[in-house]
Amino acid sequence: MNHTSRLALESARRLLRKGAYSHLKKILDKLHAADIALLMGQLSHKERLEIFNLLEPNKAAQVLVEMDSLLQVEVLENMEPQEILKILSHLPPDEAVDILDTLPDDKREELLPYIEEEDVDRLLSYREETAGRIMTTDYLALPEDMTVEEAIEEVRRSREKEVFYIYVVDSRNHLVGVLSLRQLILQDPKAKLKDVMNPDVIRVKVDMDQEEVARVVARYNLLAVPVVDDNNHLMGVVTVDDIIDIVQEEATEDIYKMVGTSADELWEASTLKVAWFRLPWLAFTLVGEMVSGLVIRHYHRTISEFVAVAFFVPLIMALAGAVGNQTQTIIVRAMATGRMEGMAWRILKRQLGVGSIMGLVGGVLATGLVTLVQNNLLLGASVGVSLFLSMTISSVIGVLVPVFSKRLGVDPAFTVPSIATLNDIMGTFIYLSLATYLLVRIS
Repeated sequence: MNHTSRLALESARRLLRKGAYSHLKKILDKLHAADIALLMGQLSHKERLEIFNLLEPNKAAQVLVEMDSLLQVEVLENMEPQEILKILSHLPPDEAVDILDTLPDDKREELLPYIEEEDVDRLLSYREETAGRIMTTDYLALPEDMTVEEAIEEVRRSREKEVFYIYVVDSRNHLVGVLSLRQLILQDPKAKLKDVMNPDVIRVKVDMDQEEVARVVARYNLLAVPVVDDNNHLMGVVTVDDIIDIVQEEATEDIYKMVGTSADELWEASTLKVAWFRLPWLAFTLVGEMVSGLVIRHYHRTISEFVAVAFFVPLIMALAGAVGNQTQTIIVRAMATGRMEGMAWRILKRQLGVGSIMGLVGGVLATGLVTLVQNNLLLGASVGVSLFLSMTISSVIGVLVPVFSKRLGVDPAFTVPSIATLNDIMGTFIYLSLATYLLVRIS
């Protein structure tokens, strides 16, 4: 926290303690909404509610947009529906819907009967995490027969709308072309839009997943992308600020999935429900590690005869798991950003090569060190060869499991905890099988 933010925090707390609400309100009126949102994150629950209640509805709406979703829920959950909707009425429909989507289901259901704004109601009718749900209806679309001069005048009058591009439509609201503002002002004032527009418009469908929308915007370096229905009617626009939010949201969601939990646990009051978020993957891990235990039990004679074999089971599991974890993290993130499209086979070969090189280096070092410490070349060879095979196969598993899971319609991020368990089972089986063959049958 910088000096200005610390000073604002201290002033806010001092004025709250004194009950000097009029002075505090004057300070809040001068602060930017983003600064107030930052301030709210440093306050206690009681202090947050006191400050939020001092804000005018318009300022409160701006602050809400800048706040973390956890804090949004905290300040809204005890407010009356009419109060919440009064604040949300000062926001564009897409931003109002974003805030409604952060609320718990029961609170959102309580608000729905009171929503009268047509645009908000329409956006809520689309599935969550689709282009239709995140688009804004405050865009500028002009008829194709309008002249450039008339279009420029229309842009001047459209101060409340998101104007990154000029979208051109026909008489039935079909999207037929697009112009940037720069292109517009450089044209002959008397020319018609249909004669100077670019007819090759990059567009997305209302039911397209928001993650794919983000990829389209990133791929073509757009500031906004138009949203159309199945009949090419222009329905709305997704802007770059929405895309930034989506990228952050999707990355956060993937991180939670990769450790077998959910972002919902941050604001869930019930510790029982928080535990329930994590239990499914822990149960899967428990079963998986039980399988590893059965593998070890199967080879108990080898371990009882050569006790030193057991010393290196954690080594095999740890290094194979590390390689698998590195690979799966790279692959899952590449799939989330769309960089895996058409490259699965190439990436598999590359990761196989990387895993083999690391396995070879680790295997040679392990063979030498184990042989030196245990004075047993066969045990050293068992550890070294097992390490090579386990690290190589782990790199392949780290690619194949996310790829196949996506083809089966399962989010690849969900597979990350399972890959670690698979690597443990695989590494233990290879090592004990090889140790049994070399130490029991050959020695």
